[in-house]
Amino acid sequence: MTDKLTVAGKTVLITGAARGIGAAVARRLYAKGANLSLVGIEPDLLTALAAELGPRAAAFPADVTDQLSLDAAVAVTLDRFGNIDVVFANAGIAPPTTTIAAITPSDFEHTLDVNLYGVWRTVKATLPHVIDSGGHMLLIASIYAFLNGALNASYAVSKAGVEQLGRALRVELATTDATAGVAYCGFIDTQMVRTAFSQDSAATLRNALPSFITKPMELDTAGAKIVRGIERRSARVTMPWWVTSGLFARGALSLLDSRLAADTRVRAAINLAAAPGGHSRGQR
Repeated sequence: MTDKLTVAGKTVLITGAARGIGAAVARRLYAKGANLSLVGIEPDLLTALAAELGPRAAAFPADVTDQLSLDAAVAVTLDRFGNIDVVFANAGIAPPTTTIAAITPSDFEHTLDVNLYGVWRTVKATLPHVIDSGGHMLLIASIYAFLNGALNASYAVSKAGVEQLGRALRVELATTDATAGVAYCGFIDTQMVRTAFSQDSAATLRNALPSFITKPMELDTAGAKIVRGIERRSARVTMPWWVTSGLFARGALSLLDSRLAADTRVRAAINLAAAPGGHSRGQR
C-alpha cells in the first residue's frame, strides 16, 4: 500500500499524548479531522487536552509498561470510536544522565521497559486493528539509534531497538494494506530535553558536539513533520534537517566515537555524571 492516508475521519491512538510531541501531534491531527485516543499516565493533562480539542478526542489513561492497562485503553477506544486506524507509539522517558557504571539496574531496565517494551506492547495491542483498517503505525526512535549513547546508554539501546522493531514491522506488513514507519528525532524543544540540558554533565557533553546537532527543534515544527509522515505512510520521518544525512552516514558517524573518547569535555561530563547527584530524569 503506497496511497497516502487521509486522517480526516480516522481514529488515531497516541501514547505519551499528555504533553510534548504527543500533544503537538494530537492538536494537528485533530485540526485535520481525526478522532483521537489520548493515552498516557497523566490523567489530568490528558483530560485537559481532550477538553481543549473537542468531542472527537478522548482521554484513556494507561501505562505502556502494563499490557493489561494498554489492552483496556484499546478496548475503550474501540468502544468509543469503533476502530483504530493509526497508532503513534510516542511514550518515552529520559534516563538519568549518567554512566553505565553509575546507573542503577532499576533505572536502566525501566528506560527499556517504557521506551522499547512499551512500544512493543503498544504495537501488540493495536496491530490487528491497524491491519484490518489498512492503517499506519509510526514508532518514535531517536538519533540515538545511530549516534554514540555515552551518558545515555539505556536510552540509546531502547531507541536502537525501536528502530529495528519498526523496520521489521514495515516489511512484515507488506502482505497487508497497512504500513509502518520509524521517526528519528533529534533534540526537540520539550520539557524532557530542557530538563536534560539543565544538568551539568549533559551541558558539558553538549559542548563537545557540533552545535547543529544539539540545537533543539521547535516543537510545533516537529509535530508538523510527524503528521506529514503519517499522511505519507513514510518509512522514515527525520528531524531536524541534518538527521536524514546522519541516518544514511551512520557508518561514518561511528568515527565520532574515538573523537568523543579523546575529548576532555566529554571526560569532564563523565566525571560530573558519575558524581553523587549528577543526573536527572524526565518524560517526553
